[in-house]
Amino acid sequence: MIKTRYLVFALAALFLVMTFLSFYFYWQENGALLTKETEQARFAGAEFAKTHNQQACLDTVIERSQTCRDTNCTVELKNFLTTCFEQAEKSPAVCDQVPAPADYINKVSWTVSKCRKAKIRNGNCTNIINEMPLLCEQEMRF
Repeated sequence: MIKTRYLVFALAALFLVMTFLSFYFYWQENGALLTKETEQARFAGAEFAKTHNQQACLDTVIERSQTCRDTNCTVELKNFLTTCFEQAEKSPAVCDQVPAPADYINKVSWTVSKCRKAKIRNGNCTNIINEMPLLCEQEMRF
């Protein structure tokens, strides 16, 4: 009879191999597209930042997240937000209510509250603006 620990070890190894292969094949199929979308989103964020402030960057991303339903869109909007926020005119009040990145409970509460106020109920909105605590923390350093 096979010992339980060997069976568990074999199943864990199989899981790791399958996970690696799934990511590998996903990247082979979608890597070029994701890279292209990332570059386009950063360019669009930089262009938007030339004529808008940081608050407008956040508001635009929240609004655009209404129709965002897949991973590619989420990655695109996160890159847009990051580039736009870093290059836009400073908005001192945009980070006033944003919790610290390490404060997980308040961060979740803040993102959900922000998306609900905008009447956006999909999970991608909170996932996208979850970048704000890190962006605000970086803003405070400079």
